[in-house]
Amino acid sequence: MNLERAKPQLVFDVGGVLAENLDDFWSGMAQAGGIEKADLRARYKAEIGAALWRGSVTEENFWLWLGEACPAVKASEARALLDKVLLPLPALGLLKDWSERADIHILSNHVAGWILPLFAGIEDCLSSIVVSSEVGYEKPDPRLFAWAATKLKSSDVCFVDDKESNLEVARNLGWDTVLADPEGHWIQEIEHRLNR
Repeated sequence: MNLERAKPQLVFDVGGVLAENLDDFWSGMAQAGGIEKADLRARYKAEIGAALWRGSVTEENFWLWLGEACPAVKASEARALLDKVLLPLPALGLLKDWSERADIHILSNHVAGWILPLFAGIEDCLSSIVVSSEVGYEKPDPRLFAWAATKLKSSDVCFVDDKESNLEVARNLGWDTVLADPEGHWIQEIEHRLNR
């Protein structure tokens, strides 16, 4: 009888973990639009942010909203800025190697159309992708984590995120957690786990 041991389950956020957060996008939009970044971010959060992450507002509606919020910035310039700042972080390049020792899952608050291109060419290394805009819940809502949990293949789970509030929800599910620090030291923790 050949009982293969289930692989560990690695669950990754995207922003601040596998790709840059959108802070530089908001800075660039505010600068180009001649408005304060804090004011633009506050308006975004109040008017459209949660709805965009939950998918109840389409990406196209977001660009229309942004055109009203920053009328001095052309839509083409805003889209180009997003592409310019949504850059891969070093851990994204490690997923293929890690997938040989663990099942890789993505759990992100994001717009699916913005982050899915990051995984072009390595889709076969990913066991699942759960994006808030497709599911209708955003972290730290436990329902988004519950949705992701249905994709896991064992109870040996480690979740990596750059926000402590999200890690707390994961711990309540019994998952191990790792806080992604901006310097990327967390990568060594993952390597250590996989080499045990």
